[in-house]
Amino acid sequence: MPGTDIVLLSIGVTLAALVWHSWSFCFRVFRNPLLSLPGPTSPSFFFGYARRFWTTDPTELHEAWVRLYGRTLSYRIVSDHCLFTMDTKALKHILMRDDVYQKPPKVRTFMAQMLGNGTVLSEGEQHRRQKRIVTPAFGSLQIRAFTDIFFSKAFQLRDIFTLEVTRNRGTAEVDMYEWAHRMSLDVIGEAAFSYNIGSLQIVPTPNELCDAFHLVSRSVTRVSVWPMLQFFFPILRMLPEEQSRRFASARRAMSQFARQLIDDKRKELSEQDTKSSLGRRADFLTLVVEANTKANLSPGQELSDQTIIDGQYLAAGHETTAITLAWFMYNIARHPRIQEQLRNELRSIGTDAPTIEQISSLKYLDNVLREVVRLHPAIPSSLRMAMDDDTLPLSEPINVDGVMQDQIWVPKGTPIVIPILAINRDKSLWGDDAFYMSPERWDSLPDTVSTIPGIWANNLTFMGGPHACLGYRFSLNQIKVAVFTLLRAFEFELAAPAEDIGKSSTVLARPMRLSDPDEGPQLLMRVRACTLE
Repeated sequence: MPGTDIVLLSIGVTLAALVWHSWSFCFRVFRNPLLSLPGPTSPSFFFGYARRFWTTDPTELHEAWVRLYGRTLSYRIVSDHCLFTMDTKALKHILMRDDVYQKPPKVRTFMAQMLGNGTVLSEGEQHRRQKRIVTPAFGSLQIRAFTDIFFSKAFQLRDIFTLEVTRNRGTAEVDMYEWAHRMSLDVIGEAAFSYNIGSLQIVPTPNELCDAFHLVSRSVTRVSVWPMLQFFFPILRMLPEEQSRRFASARRAMSQFARQLIDDKRKELSEQDTKSSLGRRADFLTLVVEANTKANLSPGQELSDQTIIDGQYLAAGHETTAITLAWFMYNIARHPRIQEQLRNELRSIGTDAPTIEQISSLKYLDNVLREVVRLHPAIPSSLRMAMDDDTLPLSEPINVDGVMQDQIWVPKGTPIVIPILAINRDKSLWGDDAFYMSPERWDSLPDTVSTIPGIWANNLTFMGGPHACLGYRFSLNQIKVAVFTLLRAFEFELAAPAEDIGKSSTVLARPMRLSDPDEGPQLLMRVRACTLE
């Protein structure tokens, strides 16, 4: 009967698919050339180290493996043999060759649920096309033009803290991460869109856009098994769960908001002449929309509205800045000597609103910020995948089957870990005190750190190569202005034991209470006014 034939055919196809996937799994597990590299034995036949790495930052385990197996090694996640290396020559090759080493398709698809497919996640010609149009908006002159926004929002936060300190008779308890997040969100709203999101208030005005970003930033600090299964087995994404639905709703709100602003910017640009725009500070969106309509762009070079919407100005930029500012305040609270020395330097400037050049001249502020960025990257590690077979050069030869090799063959499809935090605190590069906060190290750096292929301050926090962070100057200047404003007015100390403050195990290393992870990211601090001496 025809019906029976269809059932038998379906069963046959299903069995054939299972046999194929089983054979493919076993081939990748047992015949991979990376098996000849040193590395740990997998704790699980099916998952390898997937479950452990999904729920914790793997940096400490990676560092332990380096001590046991050397600086280049391999381990398994599900059926993939991952390459891990601390060799800076190899890392430079990986970061510079973006034609070969790209973000894994699974990672891009999974992260696009939250961030869209903008410059941060795009690859190849698409990324180069987006970068050509977007890069001018992140130039140093453009960033300098936003200094008044940085100060305006920092003053708002200072006034809120002053009110809270007065209400609480001299000492207030605040969630520094929450307020850093609100301030950064308002800054990026003004700078990106000339739009006041209005989150920097003691009682924020209800706002769908603000709620959308708050949902993303306050996402859980522990990851469940289901998202892990969806990541490794994409077909499961057809079965949405609650967090996916919330992210989808948040992205719809962001997209609707941005699309309306793009339409408004186009109308505004079409109505004004060149003369009227002279001396006007343009926001990021205006600069990008304007660059995207240049006459010398061919139709294929123009960015679609959705690509501009996914440009990451809000979803990626404000959150990483808030995280770094929170960790900055954590470190100066833990180190009163550093806090006092820094405050004295900040008070050497006789105005509350100096120029960005004056801020940049503050050497100790720069040193402290460099240390915080080094020790607390918002993203502790990243991934790349070899899109073609390649030979990876090494500065430190390794033993492969009894032969010392200064290069290794990397087969197509190999996932490669970029160990951002591990490199940033590698003792062989930074010295024996690499794990410790020491602003003075920047007065005399060891020559070894010059081999680190990062775009700023000899570290990998902002990455390097064609995919280095475009907005790092914007973020650094915003943090410096915030610290300048707050530390001149207040003293800060931790409101929870330092040993109870840890990092969330999600993609972003947000501060959290280890004793209460379900409360989400937070950094409770006591704030009191400090008097001029």
